[in-house]
Amino acid sequence: MSKPDPRVTAATTPVQGRFIVDARTNHFVADATLPRGGTAEAPGAAELFLSGILVCALGVMTDTARARAIDPHITAEASYTQDPQDRTRFAHVYFAFTVAGVSQAIAEELVQAFKDVCPLYNTVARTAPVTVTANVR
Repeated sequence: MSKPDPRVTAATTPVQGRFIVDARTNHFVADATLPRGGTAEAPGAAELFLSGILVCALGVMTDTARARAIDPHITAEASYTQDPQDRTRFAHVYFAFTVAGVSQAIAEELVQAFKDVCPLYNTVARTAPVTVTANVR
């Protein structure tokens, strides 16, 4: 059986709680949280996970827009709260999209396209409450 592509690898470093992550030919630093012995200077696991969802969102949204012959400028942000009773899960995840150059209805359609197809988003949405907003500028 061949290895799936793409593949991400990570390794420890001499710095406690600091890791080097490789994704194809790209390399970056990630840190564990302070309670896990990291410095929390570089992005941590939750931030990287949410970043992946935002990349998925922007990819789907811009592809959908291009197919409709529109070219909006989109910014996105994500945040979360951790469940205080069960620190192994999110209590709530928030996504906010600002879309410039389109109507509110189009912005909402672009966000819906993302929600319909992104496996990362749907993994979260099936396990934690999620709030998604779309605003136009």
